[in-house]
Parts: sequence; C-alpha cells; structure tokens
Amino acid sequence: MIQKQIFIASVLILLCAFGCGTADNPVDVKGDDSQLGALRVEVEEIDGVSIHLRLLKDGQLMEHSVSDGIAEFDEIPVGEYTLKISAEGYQTTEQNVTINGNETVSLDKVILTKLSDSVVPGEGLLVGTKAPDFELPDGNGDMYSLSDYVGKDKKLVIVFYRTGG
Repeated sequence: MIQKQIFIASVLILLCAFGCGTADNPVDVKGDDSQLGALRVEVEEIDGVSIHLRLLKDGQLMEHSVSDGIAEFDEIPVGEYTLKISAEGYQTTEQNVTINGNETVSLDKVILTKLSDSVVPGEGLLVGTKAPDFELPDGNGDMYSLSDYVGKDKKLVIVFYRTGG
C-alpha cells in the first residue's frame, strides 16, 4: 500500500514539474534580460603594455579586465557607471557610461596620453610634484589605483612597508 502511495505521489510531482512551463505559462530560467546591458571598449594598443579597465558603480569596483586593446563586459545591470582605463606610463582616463537594458554601449578608439614626467626609479619626486598614477594588487589580487583615491577635497596618505626577510 505504501509503495502505491509513493508511486502516485512521484507521478503527480513529475506531472506538476512538466506542466509548469507550458506555452500559456512559460518559465523564464534566464531572468529579466531587460535589466542587463553590455559594454564594449576599444583602446588604442600600446606595445608591451597591459591596459587595465575598471568599471565602477558609486565608487565600488564592479568589473575589472586586463586587455591589450579590446574588452567586453557582459550582463551588466542597468545604471550609471564610471569606466577607468589605465596603463603603466600613461594618464588614467575616466568616462561616465550609462548602461541600458538589452543594449551594448560601444566606446571606440579610446586613446591614452603618455605621461611626460617620467620618474627614474630610485630618484623620487620633488616636493609639490604630482605623483604618477600606479596600480598595485591587494592580498586577494584585486587591483587598486592611486587615481581611485585622489580627487577634489580628498586627503590621502600612502605608507609603504617591507615585510619578510
């Protein structure tokens, strides 16, 4: 008797599972694509230099890519973002980007400006000289740039320390 009840319950569960996604009542397994967009960025290539692209929303890192010229960010929630593009020896570029649902925003041929005040390693900077932008990873490998923290009405103290032997 118990086996019959288990069999009937199993059949009912299977019928319900297969009946949920009918043509009159489709099941959307992907979610609402109208709330997602994409971003495609093409940066002028720089021989031998990695280009870092960071997509920020309200100052928080949403996406990060290292590229030699072309980067694509897919399935980005709709909204306002800031795109920061940087490369060693070049000025960081910021651009505001609006992502709309079911659309790909394209930024073509972004050109980075080479920094003119190159710093010779070990020689340092003169007092009052603007520090060049640089990026360093944290313990988790997430990249952080000086330009992320420097701006109007912001104070920044950087402390370098040596660890290990």
